[in-house]
Amino acid sequence: MKRLLFIFSFFFLFVLNGNTQEVEILTLEDCLRIGIDNNLSLEGKRKEIQKSKYGVSENRSKLLPQINAIAGYNNNFDPPVSVTDGSSYGVPYNITKTLQHSANAGLEMQMPLFNQTLYTSMSIAKVMEEISRLSYGKAREDVILQISKMYYLGQVTAEQIMLIKANITRLEELRDITQAFFDNGMSMEVDLKRVNINLENLKVQYDNAQAMMKQQLNMLKYIMDYPAEKEIALTPVNTDSITTVALTGLSENIYELQLSQSQVQLAERQKKIIANGYIPSLSLTGSWRYAAYTDKGYHWFHSGPSNQWFRSYGVGLTLRIPIFDGLDKTYKIKKAMIDIENKRLAWEDARKNLQTQYLNAVNDLMNNQRNFKKQKDNYLLAEDVYAVTSDRYREGIASMTEVLQDEMQMSEAQNNYISAHYNYRVTNLMLLKLTGQIESLVK
Repeated sequence: MKRLLFIFSFFFLFVLNGNTQEVEILTLEDCLRIGIDNNLSLEGKRKEIQKSKYGVSENRSKLLPQINAIAGYNNNFDPPVSVTDGSSYGVPYNITKTLQHSANAGLEMQMPLFNQTLYTSMSIAKVMEEISRLSYGKAREDVILQISKMYYLGQVTAEQIMLIKANITRLEELRDITQAFFDNGMSMEVDLKRVNINLENLKVQYDNAQAMMKQQLNMLKYIMDYPAEKEIALTPVNTDSITTVALTGLSENIYELQLSQSQVQLAERQKKIIANGYIPSLSLTGSWRYAAYTDKGYHWFHSGPSNQWFRSYGVGLTLRIPIFDGLDKTYKIKKAMIDIENKRLAWEDARKNLQTQYLNAVNDLMNNQRNFKKQKDNYLLAEDVYAVTSDRYREGIASMTEVLQDEMQMSEAQNNYISAHYNYRVTNLMLLKLTGQIESLVK
């Protein structure tokens, strides 16, 4: 019965707003599934993961042969000369003037055989891929938290609407009784005015709660990237069956700690890639090309001795041995070591901060759980007291002042219950995250 009344309150809200389209009732699991699939920020994080995978492939491709086609042409308006020993010709030097036009075309190849810098670059790319994956996981958790908080807030607001509606019904009955008393000269006009004032205040609260409910549902649809024009309703919560999170301690696998640890690994590899600059590198090179020379460019378009292309090809090894760089890498390594220490301090600080959050959340859970149960008992008791006082007022035993005082206490108890209900569920939600059990909401 309570579930039907809860759902009817949503339907009544949409009818009042002139909206008669079908209302889709979504559970928390439905909202989480839709949000994880559709949330735009998560879509961006998924693209970042794909981008980081391309980064790994990009660095791996640098270990493969790099082949380029080349072509060139040179017009020497004042051709250089070549000077060789001319003793065999009876002169000290043999001076030969080169031809004015030259052209070449071919292929060049280069492939690293050993380059520690490239290997470390690949490991850095893999760490970046892991950071992207962890960032997506953290963003996914954040979306789960946002949706769950908004869902819980919508549930307690709907519960508040029902309580206010019930209070309005009670006051309308009291107003009718007071009006009858006044008509028969059994009560004063001021008593009737007091009831009408309280009744109007409740109606304002009801309208405000409805507007708040609409805004909360709109925000929930935004987080889920759900069509804004479609209407949704939430399922009621059974306050007698709220499961308290298992207090298993702070999880070492929560994404904040994993991300911080990955930042340490990234800083260590960035230091390593600087140190790799001291290690020699060896590359395989090769070329295959044709070259042609002539004194007149148009000779290349006619057959003859000047229109001849000469082939050349070969392979080789290139060894690069760093000797002195002006202490550039020395200072870069010292800076990198400071970065590593800072990342480790950040990890330690994050761990202590999360541990503090966990201890505070456990304390809040116990306190909020106790407050929730007490406030629920208080508001039910306040409703009973108001019912008794209202009956005594009908019998002419209690005064209007007593009835309105009990009504005020009942409204205050209800508001305290709503606040305690939300705080209890949010604290439970935060502990699910800190203990690594947040995924249980999705399953």
